[in-house]
Amino acid sequence: MALLMGLTLSTAPTTAEAANPGWSSAPRWNLPKHRPPACKRWKHRWGLLTRLGKAKCAEETPPSAKAPGPSPQPGPSPQPGVTPQPRPAPPTTRPTRPQPTPRPRPSARPPSPRPDLRGYPDANALMAMNTRQCHAYLRQSEVPFSPVSRREARSVDIPVRLTGPIAGVTWRIPWSENEATDIHTIWDCRMVAAMVPFTRWLASYGVVEIAYFSSLRGGKAALAKPRSQHNVGLAVDFLGFRRAGEDIAKVEQNYRKRRLRSCPQVAAAPPDRASASEIYHALVCEGVRHGLLHTILTPDHDRAHYNHLHLDLKADQRSPVDPYVSLAGR
Repeated sequence: MALLMGLTLSTAPTTAEAANPGWSSAPRWNLPKHRPPACKRWKHRWGLLTRLGKAKCAEETPPSAKAPGPSPQPGPSPQPGVTPQPRPAPPTTRPTRPQPTPRPRPSARPPSPRPDLRGYPDANALMAMNTRQCHAYLRQSEVPFSPVSRREARSVDIPVRLTGPIAGVTWRIPWSENEATDIHTIWDCRMVAAMVPFTRWLASYGVVEIAYFSSLRGGKAALAKPRSQHNVGLAVDFLGFRRAGEDIAKVEQNYRKRRLRSCPQVAAAPPDRASASEIYHALVCEGVRHGLLHTILTPDHDRAHYNHLHLDLKADQRSPVDPYVSLAGR
């Protein structure tokens, strides 16, 4: 009886075995989903636990390797004189889907080639134009404009309004409520023609907008200065310019006073990303060098011009053109 109890007790599983019966957890094998039944080595017979001579069941030890598969069958023997070709190796990497080409991000308009201002008519040649010649010049220069009735601008010889950008640059009055009817947006056609080379020159530096105060003036402003070229639409007060992606660079904040004392006859053009101050000084000197205007008044002229450049044309000027420009120290 004691022997039977001893045998019975010896078969009780230990705590570790009860927690993890059957397979070891270290190292981790790739276990099957269903564990086969444990091998039955003992059997109760007539109230006694007897040992079986042979255990006809699955092994309790984990499989050390996969079961060997069927051996490969030998292929057909090569024919005499024929060299067997090796089988292509399976691809080692999975084919990847072609990636879509990314769309280019919108960017600022690139600068255009620098125009040669020597090929444009000077101020005297512009003032010699009549209505037909001036309109033809604007069309040839691809300047969008519309003629204005003389009843709307009695003091202007060839009144016009801009209806679109010049060389991609828009001229506008920032505070105008309706530029299509505003009196300050009326120009003499010849003054628009004078702005063509300047506008193209500024476009080559990435300028997309030019802000101005007015061209034509009327009412009390015209009576206060009866000799001003603004009264006949032959002047413009240049407030500032704006490059793509930037704020407006105003004359008041960027024109460096008491710096421009003379304009050289030959000067290198500022680089593409020149500062607004460099561009303003070069703009003034380009107008003087090529005689494109009769008058250029800068913030160095007087207190009334601290915030703009005054540009104008005049009749009956001597030839060749000798523009008056207000420089520092004069």
